[in-house]
Amino acid sequence: MPQSEASRLDALKSFGILDTPPERAFDDLARLTSYICGTPIALIGFMDLHRLWFKSRIGWDVPEVPREMSFCAHTILQSDALVVSDTLEDHDRFAICPLATHGGMRFYAGVSLMSSEGYALGTLCVMDSIPRGLTPGQTEALRRLARQVVALIESRRMASELALRDSSIQQDSESGDNTWKVQGLAFWRDMAEQKRAHETLRHNEERLLRIIGSAMDAIITIGSNQRIVMFNKAAEVIFRCAASEALGQPIDKFIPERLRSMHRQHVQKFASTGVTTRSMDSPGTLVALRADGEEFPIEATISRAETQGEKLFTVILRDISARLRMETELRQAQKMEALGQLAGGIAHEFNNFLGVILGYSELLSEEAGANEKLRRYVGEISAATQHTASLTHQLLAFGHKQVAEPRVLDLNRCIREGHNLLHRLVPANVDVVLVLAPTIGRVRADPGQVQQILMNLVINACDAMPQGGKVVIETADAELGEVYASRYVGLQAGSYVLLTISDSGLGMNAETLAHLFEPFYTTKEPGKGTGLGLSTVYGIVKHGGGHVSMESGEGKGTTVRIYLPRVHEAAEESHVLKLQPVVQTAPATVLVVEDETALRRLICISLEKRHHKVLAAKDGAEALEIFRQHAAQIQLVITDLIMPHMDGFELKHRIAALRPDVRFLFMSGYAEEIARQHNEPLESSAFLEKPFLLAELANKVRGLLAGEAAA
Repeated sequence: MPQSEASRLDALKSFGILDTPPERAFDDLARLTSYICGTPIALIGFMDLHRLWFKSRIGWDVPEVPREMSFCAHTILQSDALVVSDTLEDHDRFAICPLATHGGMRFYAGVSLMSSEGYALGTLCVMDSIPRGLTPGQTEALRRLARQVVALIESRRMASELALRDSSIQQDSESGDNTWKVQGLAFWRDMAEQKRAHETLRHNEERLLRIIGSAMDAIITIGSNQRIVMFNKAAEVIFRCAASEALGQPIDKFIPERLRSMHRQHVQKFASTGVTTRSMDSPGTLVALRADGEEFPIEATISRAETQGEKLFTVILRDISARLRMETELRQAQKMEALGQLAGGIAHEFNNFLGVILGYSELLSEEAGANEKLRRYVGEISAATQHTASLTHQLLAFGHKQVAEPRVLDLNRCIREGHNLLHRLVPANVDVVLVLAPTIGRVRADPGQVQQILMNLVINACDAMPQGGKVVIETADAELGEVYASRYVGLQAGSYVLLTISDSGLGMNAETLAHLFEPFYTTKEPGKGTGLGLSTVYGIVKHGGGHVSMESGEGKGTTVRIYLPRVHEAAEESHVLKLQPVVQTAPATVLVVEDETALRRLICISLEKRHHKVLAAKDGAEALEIFRQHAAQIQLVITDLIMPHMDGFELKHRIAALRPDVRFLFMSGYAEEIARQHNEPLESSAFLEKPFLLAELANKVRGLLAGEAAA
């Protein structure tokens, strides 16, 4: 045996720790280690010549393991923490250990229990059955807790040595041995040392209590009589009950009455298993009871320890109310995102076909001439098509696909401008009242979309007040903190402008509120609504980086709160564009690129009627080939933005490499996503939003050929 190992074993023996009964102080340290590191297993072990013996074990039932089979045999050789993320990947040491190959232990982290003389007495370690790691903070906590274990055993050894010395002095004095006088000189020094030892022990225990007190989760210990003996600071906060009021009380105080019998059975069953720790499982979510009577969801683990013959049960529990809210919010956001993608895709296809119907209606109207009956029929088709087009615009707004023109604006001014229009829309028995803050921050938004939000919400409010009532529109600056923002997916803390619209209507129940922003969901009678009003509001606000929430109760009216990000720029003045007469241009050669056959054919017919020479392509690749053949003649390219294989922006870049002076006109029902991908704002390009009238197409073409930058 190496001399250093012999000295280490002598040092370990001097502590007298091996094979002693379990003690609460050690169990608390092991339990705290498990909690901080987030592992199911935590062990305080001391290693002699043949074995690793566990003074405290959390989540582990075996009292000792052979030294050669333990992970900790490697740890005591380290000067710092040993962290192994996956034991089966550590081929030189851990991968051949039975604890890894047969015991299923895939993660290990340990720190030597280093005495003040420099001997590694054992280890404080954590283990898990899944590969993982520790954060730097967790590793540092493991080191500190290991030092706490060493301080605990050293203070007890010192106290024991002083007690033996006192006994020896007493015996010598009674036997008449004169040496007691000499020893007596050392007595007062020893008393001072003993006092220091007790102070160290008290300090360590106080430090342990402070660590437990600083834990974020509630830690509650009960005796075998089910009464509370420890109640930490987090428990006070979570249960809204002071420790002084909780200590000595039955744990039933914090369990809903209907679950108390089940809880007692669970604890009794757990006590009889011999297992030291386990999660508290339930067919549903575990529920606890605050002191004020409010029930809330929790997740919890329970551990058992025996100290001086007394069985103690410690529950570490966490209030998961916020997490469940976040999970619900995330599921809702994912569902709305999926619905938005679906709605945007449907609307895109609709726009193509609506464009065909509108275009041929125009052509048919031109052909009808003086036939008023036919012109009237065509007018009805056109009106119905344009109404359908407005619905697709709402779908695109919900799916964040609508082409917007955001600018910095004063929300108060925008609301006042819309107030006159609202007065004409609402019934006479409904009052629309403005309560606008005198000064508020600026927001970046599309003024037309803000008006759309106001109209949708006010009209909904009017429908909820068939007997009349009041709609209040309010504005104010608002600051959203980290705590509030963390409850909602994608919401950032910061400065916002709050728009609140409330009514005195019928209100809604919780089930209705849960579905309210979904497209086509409506509580109105058939034919009274499309179910797109609130989904449009949701899409516009989310697209602008804002947040919308709604509160309502049956018979209590409804309040909608919209938070729009505040910007620190001056409001932009709105400019009314005056239509200038366009000079008739000479016929030109135009390349039309559109993957929808019917729409491509219609555009070609319309341009040919205006004497242009038209070349047509079904996609970007064909368009490039045609352009190479007619590069000198083509003056204008009209292309869809969203096409398979090659979008409109990419096509423009490739053609510009062949001839930079060719003009482009983009068409799309929604294009902002493609514009963001290419970092090309639509405002810098000539753009025609689908579905469009053929007259609009003709004006755009004439303007571009006449040399206007963005017709």
